[in-house]
Amino acid sequence: MLANKNISKGISLFIKTVIFVFSVYYIIDKIGDASTTMTIGDMWRKTQTNYFIIAFCLVPVNWGIEALKWKYLTKEIEKISFSTAFKAVLSGLSISIFTPNRVGEFAGKVFYLKTTEKVKATLASFIGSSLQFLVTILAGLLAAIVYYNIHKNTLLLKGLVNANHLSIFLIISLFVITIIAVLIYLKPLQIKEQLMQYEHKELSYIFILSLLRYIVFSFQYYLVLLLFNIDAGLLNSLLLVAFVFFVNSAIPSFALTEIAVRSATSIYFFSTVTNDANAIVSSSITLWMINLAIPALIGGAFIWQLNFFND
Repeated sequence: MLANKNISKGISLFIKTVIFVFSVYYIIDKIGDASTTMTIGDMWRKTQTNYFIIAFCLVPVNWGIEALKWKYLTKEIEKISFSTAFKAVLSGLSISIFTPNRVGEFAGKVFYLKTTEKVKATLASFIGSSLQFLVTILAGLLAAIVYYNIHKNTLLLKGLVNANHLSIFLIISLFVITIIAVLIYLKPLQIKEQLMQYEHKELSYIFILSLLRYIVFSFQYYLVLLLFNIDAGLLNSLLLVAFVFFVNSAIPSFALTEIAVRSATSIYFFSTVTNDANAIVSSSITLWMINLAIPALIGGAFIWQLNFFND
């Protein structure tokens, strides 16, 4: 029995070390790549640093809301404090930073818990992620409708969009929304009974928190755009940000190409308001650094507390 426990501890330590090394190496490597393309000097002009300071101060708000979601989702599985939930979220971020579409996020949150009911915890993580994704899809759909109505004549004149484009976008969006709504709210096939532990009002609460979080990181993006002198107005900027988040969340990406995908998506949409591609890329990378890279590095310190074998 003692030998098995020692083996489990050894395997657990090995996994944690690998995760830590991979996450730190990936972040440092990407920051190094980013430094060759970012116009860092532009960040420190006059009073523009205020935008960066505000955006940076919103980072703990962003992940704090996610921690509240996790604390609430796991209340029937294991009662945890807000600080524990916050550490779990950051450790999940540290793992997810180098995984495709950040699918490893659930592992950090689930294995941070002491409970042996990992399946229930995994399902809770799935619910939280799905509702956050649902908010992103809904925001993208709403943004498309608003942006099309505001700029309809210009878009048609330039041939950038037509009725078929809009119809396809609406159909795909509604299809995705329907699937998520069915899985989360209608609970078909009584999925492992765990889903039934959440009442509709509880799911609505998580949805509201997801919406608040979306508003926070959308505003962060707007501030970073202003930092690099990209000012299309608050409404237009937030609409374009919604497009970027929608596309980035909908298309598959791998750890090695995530920043490239983010930058390409940003250039595609924001090139309609500025010709400064370097500033667009810099804003995208800056947001990635303050909202993902730095919190993930901090989360690396909490990886050592993961409970892979409940040791």
